[in-house]
Amino acid sequence: MSITAAVGLLQGLKETDVRFRVHALKKIQLIIDEHWAEIADALMDIEELYEDQGFPERELAALIASKVYYHMEQYDEALRLALESGSKFDINEKSAYVERLISKCIDDYTSKRVRNAEAKSEEEREAIDPKLEEIVNRMFERCLRDGEYYQTIGIALEARRTDMIEQAIRSGEYIDEKLNYTYSLAEKSISSKEFRTEVLELLVRILKERLSASTYYFDLSRCYVSLNNAAELANLLSTLQLESSDSALVALQLAFDLFDSENQQLTSQVCIQLKARELAESDPEKKKEITRLVEVITGKYTHELYMQFLSKNNKTDSLIVTDIKESIPQTVSALQEACIWCNGIMNACTTDDSFLKNNLDWISKTSNWAKFSCCSTLGSIHKGNTANAMVILEPYLNPSHANSNPYSGGGAFYALGLIHANQYNAEVMNTFFSNMTSLGKNDVICHGICLGYGLVGMATGDEAVYSELKTTMFEDSAVRGQAAALAAGLIMLGTGNQDVISDLLTYAHETQHEKIIREISLSLAFIMYGKEEAADELFEKMASDKDAIIRYGAMYLLGMAYVGTGNKIAIRKLLHYGVSDVDNDVRRSAVTNLGFVMARNPEKLPRMVAQLADSYNPFVRYGAAMALGICCSGSANTEALNILVPLLGDNNDFVRQGAIIAIALVLMQVTTGVEPQVADLKKHYDQIYKDKHEDILCRFGAIVAKGILEAGGRNCLIQLISRLGSPRITTVVGLVVFNQFWYWFPYINFLSLALTPTALLGINADIKMPASFSVISNMKPSMFAYPAPIVRETMKKPEKIQSAILSITRRAEANARKREETKGATGPAKKEVKKEEEKKEEKKEDAKDAKKEEPEQPEPDTETIENGRRILPQQKKYLRLNPESRYIPLAKDTFTGILVLQDTEPGKPESYVGEVKKESVKKEEKDVEMRPPEEFIYDPVAQEDKP
Repeated sequence: MSITAAVGLLQGLKETDVRFRVHALKKIQLIIDEHWAEIADALMDIEELYEDQGFPERELAALIASKVYYHMEQYDEALRLALESGSKFDINEKSAYVERLISKCIDDYTSKRVRNAEAKSEEEREAIDPKLEEIVNRMFERCLRDGEYYQTIGIALEARRTDMIEQAIRSGEYIDEKLNYTYSLAEKSISSKEFRTEVLELLVRILKERLSASTYYFDLSRCYVSLNNAAELANLLSTLQLESSDSALVALQLAFDLFDSENQQLTSQVCIQLKARELAESDPEKKKEITRLVEVITGKYTHELYMQFLSKNNKTDSLIVTDIKESIPQTVSALQEACIWCNGIMNACTTDDSFLKNNLDWISKTSNWAKFSCCSTLGSIHKGNTANAMVILEPYLNPSHANSNPYSGGGAFYALGLIHANQYNAEVMNTFFSNMTSLGKNDVICHGICLGYGLVGMATGDEAVYSELKTTMFEDSAVRGQAAALAAGLIMLGTGNQDVISDLLTYAHETQHEKIIREISLSLAFIMYGKEEAADELFEKMASDKDAIIRYGAMYLLGMAYVGTGNKIAIRKLLHYGVSDVDNDVRRSAVTNLGFVMARNPEKLPRMVAQLADSYNPFVRYGAAMALGICCSGSANTEALNILVPLLGDNNDFVRQGAIIAIALVLMQVTTGVEPQVADLKKHYDQIYKDKHEDILCRFGAIVAKGILEAGGRNCLIQLISRLGSPRITTVVGLVVFNQFWYWFPYINFLSLALTPTALLGINADIKMPASFSVISNMKPSMFAYPAPIVRETMKKPEKIQSAILSITRRAEANARKREETKGATGPAKKEVKKEEEKKEEKKEDAKDAKKEEPEQPEPDTETIENGRRILPQQKKYLRLNPESRYIPLAKDTFTGILVLQDTEPGKPESYVGEVKKESVKKEEKDVEMRPPEEFIYDPVAQEDKP
């Protein structure tokens, strides 16, 4: 229409006849998107029509006024009038106006719902306009009608409408996918722990109605673990175990997954519940089944299977640590200790301590805390080897033994704790108690015993042990108080005990020892592990403290409280303190803890810390590097590497050290086929620790990084999230304490707590590994193969220079040859021998040439991975079940970790991994015969010449 027509219609709004005004409004609605600028001049007249209660088309007037405000970008007024337009506002209309206002409507509705949910009193609650809620409900109805269920779930989660979440899940098909989608969003996106619990309880209710397949049991147990519901877990496990043989397999898999979550507090409660059911059970066979289930949950079989895998597949290259030992100066104790820790990390959990045994003379020269560190690495190497722990450490634990001294004894107690880490053992705790009484007067031994206490009793909340540790801490000795304070936090991990918090915080302000204050701050962080909003009050109190060390602990408290949640408020606080606090250590810790909060979303972290990695402050740059290393460990994340690699050339030595270690964490178990930079970076690390002019911090970091790259015999990785979707508590604790090596080097051994084997371990109902189970990798074997072993270059001996031969000498040699030829029958025989030797040499040369001419066989495109072999994280997407395998894993879409298998051919004979068939051995022995000697020429004269 022309402009004159718009002007004429606007004049019609002033007519006295209602019919003319209604007609004008209807015509204006058709042209408003093109002529809104002219119509805006009559906006007052249009709003007067809307406000006139007697006007028949007041809703139409409200709609037109809303559209005018929309074009003027006054969206609040546009939404207010759209709500007043009632049915005239058609949410099904496909236009920018409708989409923008619906988005605005949902945002306003969501924000009000969230504020009301988080309000602490009724006075703080805000009334929600029924018309606004009606629009949102109509939007939900439209989404459900159009089959947009995922969009409905997303909006409902933001608006905290569990009724719509349930309706969306139950509507239509693909309920399994919608349940998984809802669980994933609940764990990653919902910031409120209370609402997340409500959503998880909804999922539990739906899952209980659908318990017809094993996959639902896995989803149900995952929800129970997130809810920390020990009673329901125990009920589910015992019911499945006693129901049938097939359901018993499901229970066995759930038990292994439960231990994999590393939540000792939860598993101990489940075991208590199961033991109570065992006592009530009268059938001996059923008692035995429940007992075995308890043993699985406590980790007995997990450690046996992992130790068998790690010791059998240990691919540690001993030349690496030998080369490091020979390349570092004997006068720098820090580098010597780094070499020992490198060996401990490389051989963690493998039980291979051959390097220590083969270098006893070198190790015997260590003294004081270096000897403490050396003995403590035995705990990393033998971690999980609980059956032989006392035998291995007896020479150092026994005061009367020749090898025992306070430092080696303290390191041995520390090692004993590392071996039993997160596996409560009453006998070991009694050992600590008795030795604390008899040997605890020595600060170094007491230090090791306290660390052992914390490691073994982790997350148990044992009040008696805490009381003893508190008494030790109150003695105000820096050495013993440091360990006792940290152990107290480990014992009370995740309990949120307010009395303990009060004790520790009070003593932190009383003591003058910075070591004790720092460990108390970390302990407070551990106590509030996973508490989320409940930790906010303590965080504000610690973050506003005048003592920078307590503020340092506050950053870790926030990271532990919100670990893996991706909480936006927590991230905002960490970023704020990371750029504004006056203390550099506080800034560093704030940025580092972003890695823990973002544990479930590692792909988002590089963009978040990219600018922090370019900060003018070197402590912030270090924190950004460590955050990336923690969050993106083993992922070969390209964005993370693009940030970290330039930091290798930083001006500050400790920033370079942080980048070196962080890159090693990111590239754990990453092959050159996946990331071509791996080979060059390893060579660069070699150059760093061999360079005598390089800073000690960088050389130290490079040596430790070499151990990280080869961790666990090249079979271990750091994985922050368990198979059940919850953060691995022991892994998180190990990384937190490992990061404190900045102040105390022996904490490096805590890294062994964070290591998880990456293996294919399929087991049957008897917890044995069938040899016939395998999977197919749709990728060339070299893509994910172990690195080739180092070949040490041997020094070539200098070739002898031929001396000049005079003519007189030549004539003398020629005459001598003539005399020999004129001798008897010995000459021809010797000539024949020479001819035979020449023929043999010619044959060897021909064989070599034939090998060279043989064409190289092309590498196969697929690989069969047998049971008990390593599987890398990047390899998972190429795996599929071998169609010829008689076993099927119960856990779907995964081929790593311990997998319980279902036998499709029960009763058929089977061989197991590591088992040797006696019949085949005997047959081989019978077939062995003496080989005939090689051809030779008999020379009687030569025989007579022999004495």
